[in-house]
Amino acid sequence: MKMAGVVLAGGQSSRYGQPKMFELFAGLPLYKHSLIALQKNQLQPLIIATNASLHSKFVEENVQWIIEKQPHQGPLFALHNIMTNFPEVEWFFVIASDMPFINAEFVQTMLTFIDNRYDAIVPKQASRLQPLAALYRRSALPKAQQLVQQNKRSMKVLLEQLQVCYVPFEESSTFININSQQDWLQTFERKSNNE
Repeated sequence: MKMAGVVLAGGQSSRYGQPKMFELFAGLPLYKHSLIALQKNQLQPLIIATNASLHSKFVEENVQWIIEKQPHQGPLFALHNIMTNFPEVEWFFVIASDMPFINAEFVQTMLTFIDNRYDAIVPKQASRLQPLAALYRRSALPKAQQLVQQNKRSMKVLLEQLQVCYVPFEESSTFININSQQDWLQTFERKSNNE
């Protein structure tokens, strides 16, 4: 059974003011933290989904690329595009490029929940779903395709139509994401409060 690791790195970063996935955190670009977490779990192929204007800024080898023809269509559109382009892959572990505390242990934990009864395996923290740090099975493709054709953008709407295993996580810094420059300060405050 083929399991791909996917980093979503095609966002506009409009609130941030510049492409945030290349901001350095602990000496590495943000997107690299997501990529390493997937790499350490031997997921193959490793895929970076981005757009033409950002592609040349990456310095990765040994990854496959999905270059969006229509940039900034959102994660549901990206997921549909990835699944369509990799027909041999059964499961896709999708992680956003702006989550600096995602690590290999988190990925490993999520992989233990793989079961063919489910179309998706999604972390849940309190009442918050984390659809951009989740596993999606090929069986989710027909619903994703339908929503894309209807010009729907919401991952939540997709999950409502799938058989989903929700994995509860304690309150932690794992799912913190960076949207604006101010988030860095709040991130470190929240992380130190949770430790």
